[in-house]
This record gives sequence, C-alpha cells and structure tokens, in this order.
Amino acid sequence: MTSSTDAVGMTGAAGSAGKADAASPAGTAGAAGMPGAGGSGRAGLEGSGGLDADALGEQSAGAAGGSGLRGAFGGLGADASGGPGVAGTAGTAGTAGTVDAPGGAGAVDAAGSVDAAGAPGGVGGSGVGHRVDVLLLERLGRDPGRTALVCADGTMVSAGELREQVLAVAAALRARGLGPGDRVAVYHERSVEFVAAVLGVACAGAAHAAFDVADPPARTLGMLEDCAPRAVLTSRALRDRLDGCAVPMLTDDEYRTGQPVPPPVDGSPDDPVALIFTSGSTGRPKASLISHRALVSRMNALQTTHPMTEDDRLVHHTTCTFDMYLAEIYWPLLSGATLVLSAPGGQRDADHLAALIRDHHVTTMYFGVSLLELFLLARDESERYDGLRQVLTGGEPLPADLVHRFHARSTASLTNLYGPSECTIHCTAWMCPRDPALDTVLIGSAVPDTELWVLDDDGRPVPEGEPGELYIGGAGLALGYLDRPELTAERFLQSPPVAPGRRLYRSGDLVRARPGGALEFLGRVDRQVKIRGVRIELGEIESTARRCAGVRQAVVVAHGTGLEKALAAFVVPEVPSTPAAELTASVRESLRGWLPPTMVPATVDLLDALPFTPNGKVDRLLLESRAARTTPSRPAPAADATDAGGEELGVEELVAAVWCEALGLDSVKPDDDFFDLGGNSYKVVETVTRLRERLSAEIPLAALLEEPTVRGFAEEIRRVTGRA
Repeated sequence: MTSSTDAVGMTGAAGSAGKADAASPAGTAGAAGMPGAGGSGRAGLEGSGGLDADALGEQSAGAAGGSGLRGAFGGLGADASGGPGVAGTAGTAGTAGTVDAPGGAGAVDAAGSVDAAGAPGGVGGSGVGHRVDVLLLERLGRDPGRTALVCADGTMVSAGELREQVLAVAAALRARGLGPGDRVAVYHERSVEFVAAVLGVACAGAAHAAFDVADPPARTLGMLEDCAPRAVLTSRALRDRLDGCAVPMLTDDEYRTGQPVPPPVDGSPDDPVALIFTSGSTGRPKASLISHRALVSRMNALQTTHPMTEDDRLVHHTTCTFDMYLAEIYWPLLSGATLVLSAPGGQRDADHLAALIRDHHVTTMYFGVSLLELFLLARDESERYDGLRQVLTGGEPLPADLVHRFHARSTASLTNLYGPSECTIHCTAWMCPRDPALDTVLIGSAVPDTELWVLDDDGRPVPEGEPGELYIGGAGLALGYLDRPELTAERFLQSPPVAPGRRLYRSGDLVRARPGGALEFLGRVDRQVKIRGVRIELGEIESTARRCAGVRQAVVVAHGTGLEKALAAFVVPEVPSTPAAELTASVRESLRGWLPPTMVPATVDLLDALPFTPNGKVDRLLLESRAARTTPSRPAPAADATDAGGEELGVEELVAAVWCEALGLDSVKPDDDFFDLGGNSYKVVETVTRLRERLSAEIPLAALLEEPTVRGFAEEIRRVTGRA
C-alpha cells in the first residue's frame, strides 16, 4: 500500500473471481483473483459471494470483484462463525488493501467492479442467475414444505404456498399484457398479500413501486402520476383511498383467478425490478430505478458478510418508503431463512417488535438508528436480547453511546450500514467493536461488488484522512432516476477521470478515510437532512409550503440534534396584515394533507420578511438559531396523578397534563392530535412511560399510536386499565 498522502479509492470483493470479462478494462483481475497494479496479492475466499443456484447451473464470474452464483445462499458465507466474511477492501489510489472488520478477506483492484461500458461485471455477465425472479422461484420450489413466512398472529405460509401466490400475481399481470419494461404500483398494508405482490411483479418481469398507505393520498396520487404504472395492486379495503386514480386497479381477490402459470420471463439482469421514491429538492419526489443485477448483488453482499441459513428468522417491519424493505423480503427468502411479518404500523411499536423477537425466535434484525434508540428506551433496561445473533442498523449517524447500550443488552453483533437508495440498500458496512473506549462509529469500507472514491471539488482524489465527497460505483448502482435525464446525468457520472469507462454516483456525503480504509461520515454537502432516519430534502417542503394559500415565501430549516432534531418552517404572507395564528394553522393543515408526517414541520412561524446574509442569501443559520430559541420549554412534571389541591385527576385530565409535559405545551384540547402537536415515536415512549408511572398500570405503546387524540387515548386507557 502506498503512503497515507496518496489519493483514496477503495473497492469491495465478492469472493473468488472467475474469468475476467473480456469487455473489462486493463488491470482487471484474472481467474485467480490477482490484483491490478499496486494491489494486494490475496485471492478472494472460495464461494463467499454468490447465490446458490444448483438447479440453474453454475454461473461463471464476470470481472474481478465478482463471483459465481454458488456459495452464499444455501450455504455458509466466508466466515462460518457468523461474522463478516468479505466486508470490503480498502486502499489507496484505487488499489486493494485490508478488510476493516474481522472475518475472511479478499482483494481486487478498483477496476474489477464494473465493465468498460459501465454495466456491473462483478456478478456474472448477462446470465439468468442474476435475475432475482429466477433465483426466488428456484429457491421457493426447492423445499416447498418449509415455512417461508410467519405473520405476527402466528399464521404460517410454506415456501410452496408462497410460490403459488407469487405466480398467481405474475400470471394475472402477464394475462393483462404486462412484462419487462412495465411498472406496477403496490398499495397494500404490510401483509402476505404485500409480499406476494412485490415478488409477483418481479416474476412477471415488471418493476414495482411500493407506496406507503399511511402517506396522504394526494402525495401518493402525485407519485403515481410520476411513476405512470400500468396497474395498481391493492385490496378492496384500500382502493377507495385512491379515488381519482386513472390507472387500472387489481385487488388481491381478483388475481386469485387461476390464470395459467406464465412461462419464464425472457429478460435481462439490467431490467428494472423496483423503484424507490425519495424526497426531491425541487418539490417533486424522485424515483431511483433498481435493476435485478443490483438487487442480486446486494443480497449476495448481505449473505456474504452476515450469512443466514434455514435456522434463521428475520423480521420485515421497515416501511416501504425505505429501500431496506427489499432486503427484509428478499434476503431471508433467497437464503432459505424464515421471514417474520410485523403487523401494519408495528414498526413504531417497541412492545410489538419485542414480542416478535421473543415469540418467533428472531435471529436477524434491521433497526434504523432512531428505531434502535426508541426500542432500547421503550423496553426495560434489564431486558436482554441474546436470542438475536446479528443486528444491522443504519439510515443516519450511529452514536457511540447507542452502540455501548446495545452491546450491554445483547450478545448479537451490531453492524452499521451506509448507502443511499441510488446504490441499492447499502454500499459500506462496519461491524461495531465491543470496545468500551469507542467514541466514533464509522460507516466502514466497500461491500462486495462496490467501488468507492473520495474526491475534492474538482473531482480529484483527496489524500487519506482528508475530507471529500463520496462517489460510489459498482454492481449496486441504480440505473438512474425515472424520467429525470438531467438529474440522472448530474448525479450518475459517466466515465469520470478517476474511473474511465465506468459510472459513479455522486452521493453528496462528506467522508474521510481512516487508517486501514474504513470511512467516517462527516455530513452533507447540500441541504438534505435526516430526521429520525428519514431522508428529507428541505426544498421539497419549501416548495409545498409555497403552494399553501396566503403564502408568498417559505423557508424550512432543521435544528437540534439526536432525538430533539426537528423541522421548523418560516413563511412570509402574501398580505402583510394576515393574522399569524390563522395563517400558520392553515399552512400546517395543508402540509399535513400533502406530506408524510415525518416531513411536516413541528413549528410554523410567520415573518414579515426573510432575513438575508450580506451576500444576498437567505440567512438559514439565523433562522435555525431562532427556531431553537423559540422551541417552548417544558413545564415541570407533576409528581403524581393528583392536581395541586390533592384531588385525583380524571384520566382525560391526566392525559392532557402529561401531553403538555412531554410536548412542552401550555394546554391541549380533547380532540387535539398528538402527532399534529409535534409528537413523534420518542415522545410516544416518554408519554406512555410517564402515564404508566402515574397510574401504576400497564399501558401498551400501541394505544397512543391507534388513538392519538386526548379523548380517544384516555378512553383507550380506561378500557385497558379499568380506571374511571
């Protein structure tokens, strides 16, 4: 490895390499996994990077950094102990270096990740083995009697039964003329039907876009217009929510009509299989197109570094607006593990998740960082989770303190994942060490089939240890943004100087490489923020706020840190004499109808004019400071369930008092909504915990989620506790 002053580039290995792709550029590794110039001389580990596909025939590997399809799914990964196998290699100037986490290691040079045309070469050229539909149907059909899926209520679905449901969806779509190149919307609550719809669309050859049924219908209809699907898969109970949708709707009972099983799709690994919508800076959400090849590559990576077998169980609870749901569905089903479905809305209920882990013997779990924090806060500190074997987290910076608290309550490994949706689920990983002195959590180095570059403003590699913007390449890269050619060209760079003949995604994230190659996340280079793990473009909220009646200008800022991080909106009225309370209430109400709850600002303030810096830009720092100063302070908590005169409070009065404490308000009304007042999952835990203490009663977290008004929540407490 060259000195630390050299430029930083890195790549991940995916196990043993086969023959080099003839189209790959010079310097690509050969059959033995030999490095390019300057690289390490170790070959990848045998069989650590691919899908088990006995029935399909063994696939030869593509360019270096890839592997055949045998090994990872249906067998152990690189490290039989369950630790990371090939966790990614890092180096200098694009050469290979060392693995940052314990386990097996493989090394290739950066040129091995993609072929000369920019198509991923790491997982096997254009063979059918890199289409997820082929692999899925083969795996489900291999052992039809095993349990593939378990619902929260204990309902079990065998692999054979799930395969039949998936093929029924595919048959219904194919009978209506849908296939490769088409898009299908999935609008289901989390359920067997949701899983079957997602998988069935893939097996029909089309690409699915899943929409959260909790989002405002107006937002969903807008994204449907952008997506332009040829069909919407939904249920009879939900179809009326999309009143006005011009796309044909197909309910789950309508595609159980016994259509003949369709023939295999004659498609390419580079066909789209999924669309992931994320917030857009222009006010319009954008959709990343994920290919079969990218999804298979990422499932390979997860199975390589965190192997699962038929003895494992993984919970699917992540909302479909976050691409990790793809891993929660495909990874266990492809590896032969069991998929455990949480109840709709269950991802917000720590009690429900704890019960799933305990009752269904869950071994593998993904928690967003905020949800992991919420889960540990909500559960008794003495409760342990040693049944878990491996836990993955990500979505936002992971505090070292949270790592320590997790390790104190579980023997499971904890791995920090990083990756924008444009790179399909994740592109780096770092297993958190059990080190009491740990004070900085890294995002790690490249996962298999991935290359990373840390570049300066001019697109040149920075010296090791210096901050720069992260550029990502390899098999996991999205095809681009749906119908957004300008934005695709801006973010997905074709043949940049540091990687001729390849394609890199410009992440907008600032990182620096630590000694050994693992990356440290430093922040954003633009105005994108994350609130409790949700990726938010402030520009989208501002654009939406400017559409509100009576608003001339709008600026949105994020303030606070950790659990207290929040959004604040500042609006300038069209008519200067507009009453502040009237306009701010109207804006909040409009935003609630157009945006998901996580994007609705906690506060809306009226300004006569926006403040500007001396160079004529909006003074966002001043607004952030003002938002932090004007956040209401919390009243001192009452000692018990009595008023100042010693009289026992009624349940509704006590609920109102505790809400004021938790939300920092002077008063609330019986029909006020907890979440409209600024509540979130953390405030739910705080509120329910206080009420449990005051009433000396067990109150489920779900009670507040299901009944979010003072009156409704109080009535639910009376019902579950028997208290008047």
